[in-house]
Amino acid sequence: MQYIVTWTEGEEVYYRFVSEEEIDSLVEEDKKYIVAELFN
Repeated sequence: MQYIVTWTEGEEVYYRFVSEEEIDSLVEEDKKYIVAELFN
C-alpha cells in the first residue's frame, strides 16, 4: 500500500509518499500527521 503523509513545521507544509513499512520510521512523537491511503 502507498500512503501520503503530511505535516507542518511552522507555516511550512511537508508531504511524503511512503509505503506502509516506512510510516513508523517517519513519524516523530512531537508532530501531528495526516496519513491517507492512496488507491490506484
